[in-house]
Order: sequence, then structure tokens, then C-alpha cells
Amino acid sequence: MMKEVRHNDVLKAISSIAMELKPENGKIILFGSQARGDASELSDWDILILLDKDRIEESDHDKFTYPFWELGWKINAMIHPIIYTLQEWANRIHSPFHNNVESEGILLC
Repeated sequence: MMKEVRHNDVLKAISSIAMELKPENGKIILFGSQARGDASELSDWDILILLDKDRIEESDHDKFTYPFWELGWKINAMIHPIIYTLQEWANRIHSPFHNNVESEGILLC
């Protein structure tokens, strides 16, 4: 029961940050074991951030990934955000990573 409560609390906090950040015409997706439901207590939280722009800039990392890292530090959870442009993501369409995210990911916003 304790593990389920912790999982729900972390998911709620991550979802809240995703909604605050909500990239214009972009997406934030939870993927990996936490999205599939087969995570252990030591599993990290994998977050994919897709931005509708030509290239990712340093300021995008500050704006979109730092809040997830900061949350992880505060609640003692390993949150691993990664960031791509929509075009970079589209270029990976045939990769196993892309296929896994598309089939198992949970759209947060």
C-alpha cells in the first residue's frame, strides 16, 4: 500500500509540473517502467518533453527540464527528463525507443 501511495503522489506532482510547463504545440510524456506499471521502488521516472521549435536551446533545458530535476531532489525520486524537438522525434520514428514511448507512454500534457 505504501508503494502505491508514493507512486500516486509522485505521479501527481510530475503531472502538476507538466501542466504548469505545457509547451505550446508540444507534449510531455511519461514513459518507461512507471508508465507501464512494472516499476520497482528504485525505478526512475522517465519524462519525454517534445517542443515545437527548430532546435533546443540552453534556455529550454532551464525552463523545461530543471523543474523535474528540482522536484526529484525535493521528494527523493530520480526523475529523468529528456528533451527533443518535434522534428527530432519524428526522425526517430523507426527506433525502438520511439516505438516504446508511442505504445506505452502516458501523455501528461
